[in-house]
Amino acid sequence: MEYRDANDALDRRFHDAGLDLNHPRLRKYFELCTAVQTCRAISPALWGMVICQGQLDSVVPLEPATMPGRVVVQWDKEDCADMGIIKVDLLGLGMMAVLEDSISLISKDYHEEVDLAHLPSDDPVVYSTLQKADTVGMFQIESRAQMSCLPRLRPERFYDIVCRWRSFARADRRPDGESLSKAPPGREIVTYPHPLLEPVLARTLGVPLFQEQLLRIAMISASFTGGEAEELRRAMDSSVRKLA
Repeated sequence: MEYRDANDALDRRFHDAGLDLNHPRLRKYFELCTAVQTCRAISPALWGMVICQGQLDSVVPLEPATMPGRVVVQWDKEDCADMGIIKVDLLGLGMMAVLEDSISLISKDYHEEVDLAHLPSDDPVVYSTLQKADTVGMFQIESRAQMSCLPRLRPERFYDIVCRWRSFARADRRPDGESLSKAPPGREIVTYPHPLLEPVLARTLGVPLFQEQLLRIAMISASFTGGEAEELRRAMDSSVRKLA
């Protein structure tokens, strides 16, 4: 039911129908109707898949998707996790096809065989190119905003890209992220909330950037179990989404 104006509000409809919302049973019914009315759209994850043994509809409720011939699970991904249902994410990137074509072209035109699994991670030519922001056509770092940051970040090793770039990209939501992204390589002022957290935060220069770090911090500082730490992560993720 779509809301149009104040005269079409759900409580107004109850009143016009002669229903007293002060009655406990009617009030509860009204709250349930409001909760159902709030969920106006379904946003399924195109890459998420639920795997089970036997018929899927015997385990979870299904409904037809917008695309003909497709179905979606009615439960939220968190509900699936609570029920112990296996959910996997299958992501596809166009850049993977570019890499595959590049390997074929190199083999055909230059008669060299390239193995992606053994490409050097410390090639100075690569990092020199990144520092000069000569990254047109490079996945993830080819936009104007990203190219303008590379000379400032000056990555010198692979983890500089991982750590610094994630820090810079999330600096608007992480207070420590901005200072980390601006610090020149090798000149960062690294501090830790507690000495026990140094092994967890050392690679990211004292700044928690990854969900895995949050889990370890909860397990070390609060003696959480792995399951309790995961519950904390999910609660924090839910809070951040509501604030966004």
